[in-house]
Amino acid sequence: MPMEEFDKLEKLALSAHTDKLSVEKLQEQLNTAKKALTEIASTRQEIWRGGTLVGLEATEDAKIAFDALAAIGGDDEN
Repeated sequence: MPMEEFDKLEKLALSAHTDKLSVEKLQEQLNTAKKALTEIASTRQEIWRGGTLVGLEATEDAKIAFDALAAIGGDDEN
């Protein structure tokens, strides 16, 4: 095998390895973001009427996080 071909194969192998590491890193970042958004999406605020607690509702941040999770498929397990 000519040295030039060997160099091409070596670069291709290194590129594939780098791509795999990049994908793994991106998946890790996505999972971290999903976890944070899931926690934010579960936040609630109290609803008071006439001095009486009548319920809980999602905060504005929770609504935004819920929409973001829906957009990225946050309901799956990886």
